[in-house]
Amino acid sequence: MINKKIKVVLGLALMMVLGFALVGCGKNEGSKEINLMSWGGDFIPREVIDQFTEETGIKVNYKEVTSNEDTQSLLEANPDQYDLAVVTDYMVEILRLNGMLEVLDKDKLSNFSNINPVYQGNYYDANNEYAMPYAVSTAFLLVNPEGVEALGADPITSYADLWQEELKDNVVVIDWSVEIMGLVMKTLGYNYNETDPVKVAEAKEKLFELSDNIMRFETNTPEDSLVNGEAVAGFMYSNQAVNGNAQDDKLQPVFPTEGTPIYIDAFVMSKEAPNKDNAYKFLNFLLQPEIAARIADITDFITPNKAAEEHLTEDFKNNPMLNVSDEVMDNTSFYIDVAAVLEEYEHIYSEFKMQ
Repeated sequence: MINKKIKVVLGLALMMVLGFALVGCGKNEGSKEINLMSWGGDFIPREVIDQFTEETGIKVNYKEVTSNEDTQSLLEANPDQYDLAVVTDYMVEILRLNGMLEVLDKDKLSNFSNINPVYQGNYYDANNEYAMPYAVSTAFLLVNPEGVEALGADPITSYADLWQEELKDNVVVIDWSVEIMGLVMKTLGYNYNETDPVKVAEAKEKLFELSDNIMRFETNTPEDSLVNGEAVAGFMYSNQAVNGNAQDDKLQPVFPTEGTPIYIDAFVMSKEAPNKDNAYKFLNFLLQPEIAARIADITDFITPNKAAEEHLTEDFKNNPMLNVSDEVMDNTSFYIDVAAVLEEYEHIYSEFKMQ
């Protein structure tokens, strides 16, 4: 009798455990939302998100972040609270190596084949397992040739030209240590993210020589300094240069002879994403050619979606800052292994800005 009671109790307990397990496994079955982290502004256009919600009934909870490192911290602290994040190529590698990312199920991404092979198989995801390229950008110089001439400086064709003494208080730059140290490294003929102590010391000295010419450090809207006449040259991201040129066509792009950096911002999925099926639906939606073309047109980023190219506007296709020539693209390179140089570059950069 006692054994029978024990069996009944154990049976009930087992049923309860299994019940809780099933509830836990299926807690987001039928969920109609996804949780997404990405850059602010219109990086993922609100009208595109609204269309996705209208077509699928799935709500997109959008958290804006200001840096790749912020995304990393949030994802590592709460991996089960986020489904998708957009990060730059170097951060894909960091998150992948830290075991934070889900291997993407290509069977659920029927439109993945739309991605241009040029933007696949890169250093951060060699086997195309963890990332879906979303936006491509470069960084180069936007210049007011008339303003440069009025100051008595030579025409600007390279990073090295920014050191001309005639350009005092007339240069605006992106406010990030890795970008600016990379610019200096390229000026000296080195690769981005050099760690050799001798080369780093040389770059530090060269950087400090540029101090008098910089009038502003600005990440969000450096083009404004040229539009309003405060500066005659600026180092900025391609979408910012496009915006500056649209406001004042005297402002012209200069692709430095030393080369330019290239960035691929990509979607990644948390290994513990709570709404994976919905996340796949969102990614597949973004990969539709017409949607990808509309995103490119709104954001002024190069689209990695090959199938979208025929849907791009003529203005987009004819813009050399967006439809980048093969010559310029062949002279681009990635920032690789940022984590290895970030602390030292930040220290040098902080000292530089305090001058």
